[in-house]
Amino acid sequence: MRFLLLLSVSLLGSFSKSNTLASDNNYFKNTYEECDHDFNQQFYRIKKMFPKSEVHEFQYSEGSIKSYFFPAKKQQNNLVVLISGTHGIEGFAGSAVQRWLLDQNFNTDKTAILMIHGFNLYGFKKLRRVNENNIDLNRNFILARNQFQAHDEKYAELDSFLNPKSTAELNFFSRFSFIISSVFNIARHSLEGLRSSILKGQYSFPEGIFYGGEKTQVQSLLITDLVQTYMKPYKKIFLADLHTGYGERAKLHLLAGKAADKNSTTLTKIFGTEDIDFADKKKFYAVEGEMITYFADQIRLVVDVEVSGVVFEYGTLDSQKTLGSIESLRRVILENQNFHHPAKNESTQEIKSLYREMFYPSDEGWRVQVLKQSSEKMTKLFNYLNAN
Repeated sequence: MRFLLLLSVSLLGSFSKSNTLASDNNYFKNTYEECDHDFNQQFYRIKKMFPKSEVHEFQYSEGSIKSYFFPAKKQQNNLVVLISGTHGIEGFAGSAVQRWLLDQNFNTDKTAILMIHGFNLYGFKKLRRVNENNIDLNRNFILARNQFQAHDEKYAELDSFLNPKSTAELNFFSRFSFIISSVFNIARHSLEGLRSSILKGQYSFPEGIFYGGEKTQVQSLLITDLVQTYMKPYKKIFLADLHTGYGERAKLHLLAGKAADKNSTTLTKIFGTEDIDFADKKKFYAVEGEMITYFADQIRLVVDVEVSGVVFEYGTLDSQKTLGSIESLRRVILENQNFHHPAKNESTQEIKSLYREMFYPSDEGWRVQVLKQSSEKMTKLFNYLNAN
């Protein structure tokens, strides 16, 4: 009898765990349209309980970027802004996190929430990281216009390696050749030097990877509109931009600027130093024209408020290691090459699949970890905001 009871408890526990896994994975969708549909349904369910909730729509050539606003229940002291899809294809995981967090029981008595869904609609819909102009939006938000004219000398030396003009190929020989070229460039520049030269952003090669453009893109108008509409009543505003790709697989990395600046001091109070990757540390990189800094600066131009922000980066290919970094770069180069110089056989679909897995893994365990670790970090954030 005791054995049967223990067996029943064990089976019930397994069933419960299985149900939880399935339920969590329901948030992860396969198309932008499915994400958009589910977010709309979720919004209207919440609006029935909290009628002051709003949906803000920003229309442009690629469609409508929707932002969902949920006011604090009692006092409008703080605002949390969560952005998904700055790098289009990364919006699948970001959207799942946004919708899942809305179903969690955070203390929102004094904290309102604004969720920008699919900041780069084109990339989200077309499964690309860049926008319709081949621009990386997280390298595009430059305040000084003359920075767009910067000549990227180190990047220029690597152009033929990073942006091949030949037809894309996916086979053993092309992969072996890429690894040999990568090892050569690492030996010449060091992994840290190579990573910095490539990832910080470039403004000279319009068809190249990590291209920041020659002018600020239309999404800057959305930021201005949201600042004017929603940012004024608050004492504290926290910005979080949700990304995938960089770092240890299935780990949520918090990416910030210099370890000693005011923003990082606030982040340390919220999350602790051990959880934050600062850009001025070795083996990490800073980017030009990133969106969080621009967004925060636009808020400060309009209202005197404490603004802090961080990038949530969900690792996929262990790109903090040499082999993972090489494989990550290979997939980014292949996708861009295949877009501009398409493969002539079934390799095209294989390249797209490799790229999708890099930014949106199908592994259910990875997806559950994304939600679990997001909940842990957001719990710390809401606790901090409601205590201050």
